[in-house]
Formats: sequence, structure tokens, C-alpha cells
Amino acid sequence: MIDLTSEPKDQLIKRIQQIEDQAIIDEIYRLLGIDFDDTVYKTTDKQKNAISEARQQVETGQTLSEDEANEEIDKWLDK
Repeated sequence: MIDLTSEPKDQLIKRIQQIEDQAIIDEIYRLLGIDFDDTVYKTTDKQKNAISEARQQVETGQTLSEDEANEEIDKWLDK
């Protein structure tokens, strides 16, 4: 196990406090597993029904492999 004395922690905290780039801060949050997006998403009844239908399709095996899905997309795009 790594010995994390207060000195390395303090140095890390000081370095983080000096960061001004939001992208770096976001990446630190991601690496630490901190969920900082507290946005609440509201779904309509239509969206809830679509989600329910999709879950049922997954449960009954009505899914496509990645290759099959790519083939379907290519057909839709007339490739």
C-alpha cells in the first residue's frame, strides 16, 4: 500500500488550487470518480415509453451486434 503522508497530499492540493484550465479540473473530477454534473433530466411520457420498450427488447434478446448495427446504418445512409 502506498504511504500517503500529508506532504504529498498538501503538494497535490496546492497544485490543484493553481490550475486555471477548466478542462483539467473536469478531468481530475473524472479520474477521482466525482460526479459533479447535478443536472436533473426530465423525460416526457413518450420518452419513458420508448425507454421501457427498449428495455423490453434487450430483455428478450431483440438486439443487434455492433457489426449488424453498422450494416443497418450504412443501409439507412445509402452507403
